[in-house]
Amino acid sequence: MSAGGENLVLFPTIAHQHKASGTWSADVHGWCFDGADDFHFQRTAASFLRRALKIDRNQPDPPFFRERAGGFVVENRKKVVIEVAYDRTNLLAVKTKRNGHFQTKINLTISEDSPTATTTFGAKKVSLTAIRKDCQIDQVGGCYLIPDQGLSIISDIDDTIKFSNVGNREELLANTFLRPFRPIEGMSELFNHLAAPERSFHYISATPWQMVRSVSQFLSEHSFPEGSVHLRKFALKDVTFLKKIFPAYKKKRKVVEDMMFRFPNRRFLLFGDTGEKDPEIYGDIARRFPDQTLGICLRNVSPDLPGSIRFRKAFTNVSPRKWIIFEDVLRLESQFLPEMLGTYQNQIDNY
Repeated sequence: MSAGGENLVLFPTIAHQHKASGTWSADVHGWCFDGADDFHFQRTAASFLRRALKIDRNQPDPPFFRERAGGFVVENRKKVVIEVAYDRTNLLAVKTKRNGHFQTKINLTISEDSPTATTTFGAKKVSLTAIRKDCQIDQVGGCYLIPDQGLSIISDIDDTIKFSNVGNREELLANTFLRPFRPIEGMSELFNHLAAPERSFHYISATPWQMVRSVSQFLSEHSFPEGSVHLRKFALKDVTFLKKIFPAYKKKRKVVEDMMFRFPNRRFLLFGDTGEKDPEIYGDIARRFPDQTLGICLRNVSPDLPGSIRFRKAFTNVSPRKWIIFEDVLRLESQFLPEMLGTYQNQIDNY
């Protein structure tokens, strides 16, 4: 929500339950900034992005350009006090950092009478409220209650569920800043087939947090199941940012491993693509967390064949029944995933 040029954003997060007390520990992550005026936007965005995207400076802004580039040229608000609350209680104050972000955890006591909601597939979530104290604006954000047991689907976004063409820098920038976001055919339908009350969804991308609204809009417009979003912190300083805006190997590994440590009794189904380091990252994770890694599904966007040396090396000592390199979503639905889910159900029945 914004008032004038003042903005406050709460990102979709997750919560886990403490066994001893029954309370929930909810992640809080948001961003506080003042939007750029037309003059500031034109000078900064034109200086850095227009040149990289080869847009004639005499041309008007192309479609999508302003809404996606705008987040990079805002004035981040540091040392602003943000109050966070659940059901207007449990007020917790936190200050924003230099980049305008604020992060904390808030303990929630949730009873049968507490205000909760459910996703379209039956998973539980609560609404957190953040209040910006310097100008009295507020923002509501979703927090998903992740049970101790169940199945977590963690998915990369770029070239896994959204066409980005990460391997081609010019095409990547055009697809990011100038063109409509296009879903990978069949992935939304596949994820909705996987959705169930005890399952959770988590979306990871190297896309900077400055584009969270565009990413969230993409997920909503193309009917992907609700879930937490994990993007990348990034500061626009000069044009060299275009050369390093998208590498996210460490970010992806950290998100997955943190969730596996946080939910040791849950099983994880990992989705990615073969364009960069997903096979190597996911293969290493499967070796470190063999009991929690239910399966790995990688969309093939590289010239490597499924039986290539690269993939055999990436998945050394990982059962071939746990991973698949696919080009056709139908193969996942008809063969690999039914076997994975059958294995998962057997594990639940025998727990």
